[in-house]
Parts: sequence; structure tokens; C-alpha cells
Amino acid sequence: MSRPKILIVGAGLTGCTVAWRLAQEDIEVVLLEREDVIGGLVRSDHMNGVLYEPHGSHIFHTEDEEVWELANRMTPFNDYRHRVDINVEGRIFNWPILLSDIEHQSRGDEILAELKEREGVDSESRAAAANFEEWCLELMGPILYERYIRPYTEKQWGRPASELSASWAPRRVSVRWDNDPYLFPDPYQGWPAGPNGYTDLLDNLIDDPRITVRTGADATLANIDEHARREQADLILLTCPLDAFAGECFGHLDWRGIDVRSVYIPHMEYAQGAMVVNYPGKEYPFIRIHETKHASGQQCEGTVLGFEFTGAPSRYYPIELPENRALNDRYRDHIREQIGSDKVYFAGRLANYVYIDMDDCMRQALDESAELIAALRR
Repeated sequence: MSRPKILIVGAGLTGCTVAWRLAQEDIEVVLLEREDVIGGLVRSDHMNGVLYEPHGSHIFHTEDEEVWELANRMTPFNDYRHRVDINVEGRIFNWPILLSDIEHQSRGDEILAELKEREGVDSESRAAAANFEEWCLELMGPILYERYIRPYTEKQWGRPASELSASWAPRRVSVRWDNDPYLFPDPYQGWPAGPNGYTDLLDNLIDDPRITVRTGADATLANIDEHARREQADLILLTCPLDAFAGECFGHLDWRGIDVRSVYIPHMEYAQGAMVVNYPGKEYPFIRIHETKHASGQQCEGTVLGFEFTGAPSRYYPIELPENRALNDRYRDHIREQIGSDKVYFAGRLANYVYIDMDDCMRQALDESAELIAALRR
């Protein structure tokens, strides 16, 4: 009796994690990846021997013990905790905002007064904010908002902060009264300790004879039946952008793309004080500079800086507006109608059009794997 088989479109972190979980149940998996390599935006690389991230910094942080244990089972992680700096008025300060930094800035007394006015505002009041701008103003007042938040946010997203959802603000914006300089509070944090960074995590997830990877495979709604017949697949999982998969038949979903231009710097151990330095000012054409060595801890000559520019025609960040989510739902319904609602499943940040972190992608992958396993057994 032949094993059941699942066809997965997209070999990023979500697709690779689903493939691993299914293989543990003796289910065959075929991963179709459009690019020449797996891993999507998570994959690490080397430049002149220096390990770096060509698509910007990725920090693994989570409260999910099962996900953390799985990641470490695939590759060991170091104990790196993420620090971010920000260039404000030509000076480098910590991000998130520290109370201790405010006294070294202009209008410090006014800022402290605005913060104290809002100290008693509870999280439920901020949760009722109509948009990202309103949420931030409720937290910190106008001076810090105009100095730190609005210029960076609008540079990053290419639209007014008042048009963005408040839903992801609590995970991204804070004022630290305790002066804790680290970005994430999660109990499990780190960066891959192996020689190839996140590439080791990805490669080990799919290192199983029951998993077949086909790179350079352009799977679309128009040809997915052909792929499924050829592979004799029982079910299909999509982890790719649904608008692209369906040929944009209902129009283009809004995505915010970035372009990271990496440069090797010889004869320097480090070129900046943190892994990421934000540059919100319009006088800088880039928005962030990345330096992976702070996280990898690699001992070698030279370093690599990644200059991040926004507005590239790539699908990095979904712009989570109600009309965009409705359009993604329309694509999902259309794909189900064409393939069969009992034959196709969806997982990951691209297919679900949601801005989530790596641990959330792996959690979604494990949960969706359970759905696929149950469907095969019905």
C-alpha cells in the first residue's frame, strides 16, 4: 500500500516545517519552490566568509516551548537577545524607547510630562484605538510619536500611520520605564549557532527520504492540477501569496516590499553598535542597517552590512487593511472552489496575508499539519 502524499506550494519556513511534521507520520511530501533555493526570506548566506542575512534580520523569539524545542532539535541556537538602536536627531539611542534616554534629548521635561499624563491609561483603552497612530499617541504623547514613530512607520509602510491597523502595535512599540534595552520579552530567544545560520534549520527540517523538493517549480492555479496528478498527491497545502498563485484575477494585493543591499566591510569586527539600527529620518534613503555578526557571534575578519530600502516590488509585508484582508479571503474562496474545499489547505504569513513572526509560522505549520493528518485519516 502506497503512502499518502501531500503537495506543498512554497518551501519557506512554514512549508518546510509542515513537511517535517508530515514525514514524522510516514506521509510523503513534495515541496514545490519557485526559486532555485528553499527558505524564502529566512535563508542565511555567506559573503567573503561572513555569515549574514540577505533579506534582513530575523530573530527567533517565542513563548511556545514546543516550537522552541523543535527549532533547537533542527539546529542549536545561541542565547542572543535582540537589541536595536535608532538614529534620532543625529544621535544613537535605544529602541524600544528607554526612560533613561529621554533625559539626554531635547524637550526631555515635556516628554516626561506627556508620559506621566498617560501612565494610568490601561491597555484596554489603547486596545480601542481606531488605528496605529491613535494607539501610539495614547501610549506616549505627540513629541515622542513625532520623533520616533511617525517618520519611521510612514517610511516603512509608504502610507500615513493613521491608515494602519493598531492590532500589531502592542508587539512592536513600547516605552520602557524599567530601562530594559532588549526588544523582546519572550523566555526563549536566540539565533542559530551552526555555521550556516537559518539555512541549517531549513535544510534539517527537510532532510528526510519521504520529502522531495522541486526547486524552480512555478505552481499556479492554472497548472496545480497537473502538478497534483504528476505527483499523485492526495491533498494540497498553499504557503504562497494567493493573489500571485491565482494570477491576480481579482487584482493585486497590497504588499510592502524591501530591498536589502549587502556590502562587505573588510578589517572591521563590527561596523555599528547593534544588529539593527533604524534610520527614520527622510535624509537617509534607507530605513535600517543590519549587521548579522552581532547575533551569530562569528569570529572572523570583516563584517557585512545590509542597507534596507523600502518600496521594492516584492511581497514582504502584508498591509493589513480591511479591504486587503477581504480580497485575500476572496482569493481563498476562489481557490477552494477551483481545487475543491476538501483538497486544499492554507498556512503561513503569505497565504494567510498576516504579519507574524517565525515562531508563529512554525506554530501555524504544526497546527495545519494536524488538520492535514486528520483529513487523510477520514
